[in-house]
Amino acid sequence: MSDEESQQSSSEESEEESEEETEKEKREKEEERRRREEEVAQERQRKLEEKKRKEAEEASKKQRKPGQKRKGLGGLSKEKKRLLKQLIMQKAADEMKAEMKRRQEERENFLRGKVEPLKLDGLGENDLNAKVKQLYERVRQLEGDKYDWEEKLRRQDFEINELTIKVNDVKGKFVKPVLKKVSKTESHMARFEKKEGGHSLSSFRSQLKSTGHSKYALEEKDEVANTPK
Repeated sequence: MSDEESQQSSSEESEEESEEETEKEKREKEEERRRREEEVAQERQRKLEEKKRKEAEEASKKQRKPGQKRKGLGGLSKEKKRLLKQLIMQKAADEMKAEMKRRQEERENFLRGKVEPLKLDGLGENDLNAKVKQLYERVRQLEGDKYDWEEKLRRQDFEINELTIKVNDVKGKFVKPVLKKVSKTESHMARFEKKEGGHSLSSFRSQLKSTGHSKYALEEKDEVANTPK
């Protein structure tokens, strides 16, 4: 009985496994079929949209006359483009002239407010001298103000330069220094004086040991021998 029960249980398990495999295969086939249907539907939709686009382009071409150009800036002829460019340049020039005129008027108004018109009619000699002294003091004061402003601007430029250097140092940026001009003659002469191994002739001569004999000794003996007694 035990053998029969075991065989029966094993057969039931095998049947269950086969059923599960068949169910799994069915699900996979169903998913594959659904995926293919979606791809076919997408391809059909794409072809339909492409067909509609081509039909719209053909219809627009048929409605357009043979010599007619498209609307917009690209449809302008060369003459119209040239005229449009001239109008834009003329408008820009007019705006520039108006801006220059406005600045000139502002400058004249500012100077008119700072410098009063001279009224010399009916003034005597003493009044003229006083007027000259007054104008001189005014000019001297303005020159002093001008010098103060120039000095202030110079100081601000120096501070800006110092702050820029500090910022570059903090950020780690290297400012390329101004290189000095070096004459090439000295380097060329030094190159000629160099010998193999990087030692100069002068250093080589200084390292030689002296033999104690003068190189002119033989010549001196010959001269002594040749002198008449």
